[in-house]
Amino acid sequence: MEVNSLRKDTVERLRKVKKEQALTVANILEMFEKAGYYLSEATVKRVFSENADPNSFKYRDTIAPLADVLLDFYNDQSGTADIEALKSLIRDKNMTINVLIARDEERKLDYEKRIAHLNKQIERLEKNLDFREDVVNRKDEVIEGLLNKIEHKDELIERLLTKAAKE
Repeated sequence: MEVNSLRKDTVERLRKVKKEQALTVANILEMFEKAGYYLSEATVKRVFSENADPNSFKYRDTIAPLADVLLDFYNDQSGTADIEALKSLIRDKNMTINVLIARDEERKLDYEKRIAHLNKQIERLEKNLDFREDVVNRKDEVIEGLLNKIEHKDELIERLLTKAAKE
């Protein structure tokens, strides 16, 4: 059952009970106060106004409390099938929500596992990169040492050639 249809049917039942019991707005507000609810006088008047659109009211905040107080007090059973259908719909939706929450938890766990795995891979790759940088640095040092030796040999050869040419 659609909520808008339920809202309309409930408002019609409320208006019927008010009319049958010859209730005034003051009576309804007094019953509300005894039940521990609060609605403004203007809201109550609007709900029971013939011109008011039932879809303009919030079901949970306005219509449901009125139904709890008036329909229970006067034992109205006219919408029992609608209420049972709505309760069934709510139970089904609650089960769907629970299934979706469970799926979400599974996805979160899977996501966290994947993140942990990727972080381990990043750590491993960073270590590999550090190792390769060390290898490159050592090779640079070896090449620099070899270049220095070549330069030193060139200087020795030049000195020997200069010495041999003088002789």
